[in-house]
Amino acid sequence: MDRFEAERAAWFMSTYGAVAEVLDMLAPEVADRIPDDLGPRRLVAATALARLAQMDAEGQESGTAADFLERLYGGMSYTGERPLEDVLELWTALRQPTVSLLHAWWREPLAEGLLAFWAERRAESTGWNRVHAELRERWSVDTDGIWRRGLMPPEEKREDWSGFLEVLDASATDPRAAHLARMFLTRLDGFADEVDTYASERADDLARAPHLDHIHRMKCLAEALGGVAEGNRQAIDLAGASREEVGLHASLTEISRAANRYLAWVDETFVPELTPLERTLLDLGGSDAQRADDYLQAYARVWCVPGVGTPDTPLFGEEEFVGLKAHERPDVPAPSWMAQGASRTRGSQLGVPWDVASQPWWVYAVEAGLPSAAALRFKEDGAVRIGCRSLDDAHDLLVGFPAGHPDERTLVMRFRYADDDLLGMCHLLALSRAGRARLAFLSPAHDGSWHVLRMVSVPVQGELCAAMRRKAVAELDRMTGADPGKLQALLEADLSAVTAEAAPVEKQWGTSVDGALFSPPDTLF
Repeated sequence: MDRFEAERAAWFMSTYGAVAEVLDMLAPEVADRIPDDLGPRRLVAATALARLAQMDAEGQESGTAADFLERLYGGMSYTGERPLEDVLELWTALRQPTVSLLHAWWREPLAEGLLAFWAERRAESTGWNRVHAELRERWSVDTDGIWRRGLMPPEEKREDWSGFLEVLDASATDPRAAHLARMFLTRLDGFADEVDTYASERADDLARAPHLDHIHRMKCLAEALGGVAEGNRQAIDLAGASREEVGLHASLTEISRAANRYLAWVDETFVPELTPLERTLLDLGGSDAQRADDYLQAYARVWCVPGVGTPDTPLFGEEEFVGLKAHERPDVPAPSWMAQGASRTRGSQLGVPWDVASQPWWVYAVEAGLPSAAALRFKEDGAVRIGCRSLDDAHDLLVGFPAGHPDERTLVMRFRYADDDLLGMCHLLALSRAGRARLAFLSPAHDGSWHVLRMVSVPVQGELCAAMRRKAVAELDRMTGADPGKLQALLEADLSAVTAEAAPVEKQWGTSVDGALFSPPDTLF
């Protein structure tokens, strides 16, 4: 095993070990039942927890998660009962902040990344046929899911990792090219320090993964050397060039082309073979993504800690009790923060956008009759319509049924994040990273209380997520003077005036959405 693979294995072991410890702490009964016939128990335990956290984020039914656990156990649970209570207790515990890797914006890449790593390691000892059988029978991943995730035997052995200078040494047709590249690093005043500084401006999470840090630094080195070589190459006029200048031009051309080939190999061949978790971490290496992550980490240090900003959140809505008789249904009112928000927006098309312990929430009040009936049908086939007036207004969203649906105009919801409010932009940034929001429909009872009628998970498109991130980062830059370090102090000052049970209601800009406000072709659905 080369150094890169050794560092990769060590990082994964540390990562899944930390997640497995969370399972030991939150659900020791589930941890005790993790099977030992699927490979390393700690890796299986961490992957199971990440998968259950992902199911919670996606709004899957608790029964589906219980079936997943039962199949993972290898049949019935040890007590002979369906592990439904274990799922509900674990989901309740996950609503409180635990470790940063289980924040909402990490749940999908963590679950998909650990599953892919488990499949890689399992295939080394049992072969891919056995892995595919266990994915279907024990991990509840169907054949389509296996193909979609790319959990297949590689067509050929993955290429070993190589640094840029090593590649230049091995592939350059001009032997002077590698020597010239090293001269740039050693003799150009301050050049090596500039490359190192540029490469160091990345997310903290990437710095804790040595093998990913190496990939990022080698890409930065290739970009820098390729750029310098190309700039000097273009400055040489071959028409009246001397023999030495012609030779220099050839060496610079070789460096520039080698850098382009290397970057293409990293981005198009090597990185796509890594797991989704690793690819997500590498994406934080860009300056825009890195600034967004800096803001998110500052936000999480204030609002994603136990006891702060973590009011109660429901696990399911009243639709779960449809099969029960009236006297058998529990009377579970909506949490007070949801009820207060619904009361303030009742009668309008505005909803309440909020974030609880990194989980984006949308709360929307529906009256009895057509609106509540439409809410029960919302996203019944998985389709949803979400958009904004333009990508520059990605903080002002419309959510509804797909075009052509019978309820297209019955239920049109508007969720607007205040672009002049620090917390509002942090919430928008969290939504852009999580890629989905949990939508709770609240209905009024005769006694004036509110009940959670239904909950669904609404995914947000990638292009819209990117626009949300740009909008949030731009506004946070404006309010913090482009210094992410100031955000924590500003949020802590705001926190002193806000309690966990306060009704989180954004400013209201109007009371309705008419047919012309977001009319085609301006609407980006």
